[in-house]
Amino acid sequence: MKDSIDSLAADILASECVSARHFADRAEALWRDGQNEIRGLRTELEKAKTRSKMKDRKISELERQIANLKKIVFGAKADRNPNKDQLQKGDGPSDQSVRGHTANSATPNSGNDLHGHRQTPRRLAQRNRNGRGKREFTKYLERFEIYMGTTDKKCPCGCGGSIRGYDINETLEMVPARYYVAVRKYPKYRCRAADKVVGTPFIPRIFPQTTMSNGFLANVIFMRFGAQLPWYRQEGLLKASGIDLNRSTLMTWSNRIAIQALQPVYELLLRELLHNSARLFMDETTIPMLTPGKGRTITSHLIAIHRDDRSFGGNLPPIVAYVPSKTRAMYKIHQLLSGCTAIVQTDAYAGYGQLGREGTDVEGIVNPKCWAHTRRHFTDEYKRNKTEDARIVIELIAELYAEELKIRGKPPFVRKAHRQKYSAPVIARLKAFLEECSGRHLTKGGMAKAISYAQKLWSDLVLFVDDGRIDLDTNPVERMFKPSILLRKNALFMGSDEGAEAWGILSSIVETCKLNGVNVELYLNWVLDQIAAKLPRSEYDKLLPWNAPQEFLVGR
Repeated sequence: MKDSIDSLAADILASECVSARHFADRAEALWRDGQNEIRGLRTELEKAKTRSKMKDRKISELERQIANLKKIVFGAKADRNPNKDQLQKGDGPSDQSVRGHTANSATPNSGNDLHGHRQTPRRLAQRNRNGRGKREFTKYLERFEIYMGTTDKKCPCGCGGSIRGYDINETLEMVPARYYVAVRKYPKYRCRAADKVVGTPFIPRIFPQTTMSNGFLANVIFMRFGAQLPWYRQEGLLKASGIDLNRSTLMTWSNRIAIQALQPVYELLLRELLHNSARLFMDETTIPMLTPGKGRTITSHLIAIHRDDRSFGGNLPPIVAYVPSKTRAMYKIHQLLSGCTAIVQTDAYAGYGQLGREGTDVEGIVNPKCWAHTRRHFTDEYKRNKTEDARIVIELIAELYAEELKIRGKPPFVRKAHRQKYSAPVIARLKAFLEECSGRHLTKGGMAKAISYAQKLWSDLVLFVDDGRIDLDTNPVERMFKPSILLRKNALFMGSDEGAEAWGILSSIVETCKLNGVNVELYLNWVLDQIAAKLPRSEYDKLLPWNAPQEFLVGR
């Protein structure tokens, strides 16, 4: 193009036209103007392309956030291998490695009951896919034999034939809850020796000034914190039986029992957790709290500290303690764990970032991180973009869980040896793969963030290889939030600081009872009887759930 302009200018100058120089200068000017305009358009085009890329990245990020929010609101809460269907068809690792990510869950053959307790396996009758076939009820249920024949036990036709056997038919029955008023008559005696009238002592009750028994109050607490029924629903159930009790009355009694009677038991639970445990789990969730006089709620927190040593064959009783708090800041976590010397497994929340740091009051803590949270970033990326590298990482983590399934419940030294032999090579492969693929993904993309998350926590993630007491994830404590989340959904919010304190105390005792296979209502009734009878505080240790009488145990 420039050569053509130069040729044109030379031709114009070679002509004998008077205005030749003028035309040549105009041609040169047009060329310069055209070049400047082209450069300007190219600059604008590059800017437009940059803006378009930025908008595409923003759209992609917003779509990812929307997908994550939809998953939180509508999706399954537990992580699943997104490539499971293909893997089951033989397009990937073995089924064992696919199932590995659920190694910390109770399985039908793991010897765990519904609450996760170890018990002797009991062979039940085989049933088909439709649930048909003979069902066997547990031997711990009461059985009442009901004779269904003639009164004289003779043949109904009148021939006089006797019984030669029975056809046995078992059905599950229930007796509906029945409320009644116990009218106790305490006699008064004329004592001749003392020359006065002597009365019979009343049985002790936790609140003598009320007309409610310890058993009724135990039922109210269990229905609230064990069956997640809010006060207004209990009020409706009582009204259906002809009992007019206001929900505020039920709440007041519950709070008083928690703070005035059961708080020492709760403090013993916390002390046992923090001073006599080798390994703990810790996590937190949010619960709205009503702000008095403002008609709105603020965000409060419920912190859970959980001990469950059954994964490494420990014999200490499982415990969970809930601590209500208006903040989950680092100082609150350090305040709770001050002086504790144990393994405390957590997620990657920044409030746990200083656990184990020298010079702090929590320097005696070892703080492994959670592989389930690490895997979640890769599963989200694979579901969103079908990233092949994310699928490979998920499969490698599944191999770790498959190895854990083989050693669940074994002693720590067995778990350590197995991990060093079988899990350590998987860890090495995973680390090398993360380093290999970290450079081929956009810095702000989901895959790059997932890789960065894993690499940042790597030293804490691999602590489990050299310590058989450490689990791969914090799923045990996350499961402990299910009852509180259900109650949060039903009750909507906590009404006051006193209500939050009662929530923590009563939830801790109820869920610890469940973990130890103790009937909650029987236990609470027994504890309230013992406290009402003025049991000395020095003997409160025997009131802890795992020290309850044997007849309170369920399914043992």
